[in-house]
Amino acid sequence: MDVIARVKDTEISKVIDPTVAAFAPLLKSKKTFIREIPRKTFKYGSTDRHQLDVYYPIAAPKSGTTPILFFIYGGGFNTGDRLLSPATFGLVYACLAAFYARRGFIVVIPDYRLVPNVTFPGPAEDVRDAMRWAVQNTEHLVSTGSPSPDTNTLLIMGHSAGAAHAATMLFSTDVLGQDDELRSKIVAAILVSGPYDLVSMDSSWPTADIHIKYWGSLEQVKTNDPVHLFRRLPQPIVERLPKILLVEGENEPNWLLDAGKVFQESLEQRLGQPVKKIIGMGHNHISLTWALSTGQGEEWGEDVLEWYKKEVVSK
Repeated sequence: MDVIARVKDTEISKVIDPTVAAFAPLLKSKKTFIREIPRKTFKYGSTDRHQLDVYYPIAAPKSGTTPILFFIYGGGFNTGDRLLSPATFGLVYACLAAFYARRGFIVVIPDYRLVPNVTFPGPAEDVRDAMRWAVQNTEHLVSTGSPSPDTNTLLIMGHSAGAAHAATMLFSTDVLGQDDELRSKIVAAILVSGPYDLVSMDSSWPTADIHIKYWGSLEQVKTNDPVHLFRRLPQPIVERLPKILLVEGENEPNWLLDAGKVFQESLEQRLGQPVKKIIGMGHNHISLTWALSTGQGEEWGEDVLEWYKKEVVSK
């Protein structure tokens, strides 16, 4: 973590290489530990991008059933896979799944459609469909010796673009209807370093072209980003939203930190209560998810669990 904390750049494109260089050897040294967690792959939709991995906890919880955590990875809306470089590496995002499976969760990581083969809100619909598939196919959520799933206790965690897709699903009634039964089953949303507010985006942004392809136009980017979807969400749905936790790295890009502040303020104003934000000390945008299961920089992951126990389980 000291190596990562000393990286001066914060822009995402500039921290990828030093982060991979620091964490790939750590992950490889934990390969057996990570892959000890059983994993199975299933298809939840019609295309090759509609596949998901289920990771099964080894030890049964005291209650006899276990909650289900869905992780939605990022990748700038046009890249990303549930297992990065599966043939040669394949430990990201298995490292995150193993971290939470060892702590009692069934973990589901779906792929979803990417730009240029999808437009808004297609990936959020994929996330919804993956969650619905899991609820309707519980026989696939159990492996030898693993606990039974609690389909009334669903958590969704999204990182970066994945946080935008998770938020879009929750905040768009076109994606998840007001009375959709799935809403009542989602008890927590952990949104990590998402591009929540894109009102400052213009055509000079390096990623503007990708965002325009996804949303349709710069105007639609600013109309349908997560914070603006939330501001338009009918109050009865706002009052029924799951508990929301925000997470970000200490060394995120300034524009992402600013978006996080705006989003947090909007949430607190409409929810009428504080919304906790966990800061991953020493982390950049990429290192948060690569650190889990390495034994270094995992504190934020443990903090998420403490928040869940306090704010969801004990309530």
